Amino acid sequence: MKAPIAASFVAAALWMVPVAPVVAQSTDSVPGHPVDLRPRLNLDASAWRDVVQDRVVATVYAEQESPEPAAGQAQVSRLLAPVLARLRDDAELEVQSAGYRTEPVWQKSRVVGWRTRGALQITGKPSEAFNALVGELATTLNLQSVTYLLSRETRLAVEQELITQAVKAFHEKADTAARALGFRGWEVRELSISGSGAGGPQPMPRTMAMSRAASADEAVPLPGAEGRTTVTTTVSGSVVLLP
Repeated sequence: MKAPIAASFVAAALWMVPVAPVVAQSTDSVPGHPVDLRPRLNLDASAWRDVVQDRVVATVYAEQESPEPAAGQAQVSRLLAPVLARLRDDAELEVQSAGYRTEPVWQKSRVVGWRTRGALQITGKPSEAFNALVGELATTLNLQSVTYLLSRETRLAVEQELITQAVKAFHEKADTAARALGFRGWEVRELSISGSGAGGPQPMPRTMAMSRAASADEAVPLPGAEGRTTVTTTVSGSVVLLP
């Protein structure tokens, strides 16, 4: 069952197009046609739906301190390499490096050692199997964060479904405003449709952390669950009011 669709109503601005001199060209006119002096109404309307986040991203890392950089780098590689090889064989997961660095450890203004850190980012569908996998990895690696989000494919699909509701809300708003202002009707001048994609406001990701277990026998499934986010489609534009 789909969540109810809601329409947002924001302020509309009524304005008159200024009269252009006879010798001037106007953006509201074309050769052989008079300037359109009818009043216009600028408005927008939105439709939205709460959607379950269908992706989870876990970041795990290995960190090692050593007197020389090479020793720490070798140890971090030994921890990450088998994990990376194993996860790449799982078609349900997306795995990529999330950073690798070596930096000095300072004490009283001098370098006393080197710290190496390497991380992996694992993306999949929220499930008990994913939670169990992360819990298992936390027995040998450190868990930095877990973030739930909505996939681009799902967001675009929901935005497309909301277009009809957003257009209907736009029409209803224009009808109401025209009658309230004493006009008999309206006609569309220009329209644009936008969605809550990557360029719009994004929900704050939820993060959590787990300490590395002392041994593989202590593997505990990740205590996480997906949340919900809001997808919005907005119709904006202007209409000409009919006397």
